[in-house]
Amino acid sequence: MEPLDDKDLSELLSRWDAPGAPRGLWRRINSRRGSWWTWLLTGSIRVPVPVGAAIVILAAAWIYSTPSPDLATPTPPPQAPSVSLADFQPVVKLEPRIIKVQQ
Repeated sequence: MEPLDDKDLSELLSRWDAPGAPRGLWRRINSRRGSWWTWLLTGSIRVPVPVGAAIVILAAAWIYSTPSPDLATPTPPPQAPSVSLADFQPVVKLEPRIIKVQQ
């Protein structure tokens, strides 16, 4: 048998009818789909690595750029009690005491 040329193959292909799909094909295709809750718990979304890396970098930059609640409203340092010199009186009698340190 001689090999067929392009003209013969084109003619043969134009006469060929593809077989029909099996009866249970749609049932098998649709049975693989579970509920959308199942997909939410076990499903996956394919994302190219550069897109995923960009999302992670942007999320990290956003998290670190927003001030935390503790740093946004700093509490003032405790104030020392106010001292008034209105009632200041000089010492009437000064009696110094000398404390000797034993060596």
